[in-house]
Amino acid sequence: MNRENIQLGQAYECKPVGLQRKVTGEVIKKLENCVIVNVDRYDYIDYDEIQERCGKVVVRYDEVYGKALVSCFFS
Repeated sequence: MNRENIQLGQAYECKPVGLQRKVTGEVIKKLENCVIVNVDRYDYIDYDEIQERCGKVVVRYDEVYGKALVSCFFS
């Protein structure tokens, strides 16, 4: 995705640097060539790496795939 299309505070599906699978998380900071994402959902295979990074990962702009779907629950 383009830097201009990514919004702070929005959740995106992406592939972080150094992880094996895609994650879903909220963009908390935009940098020159990448974004910092606070991870919400991930594959268990990346558990140790995400814990080591305190749930925050670096993602290149070309590895951000799109906005994550929002789940709604009605009572």
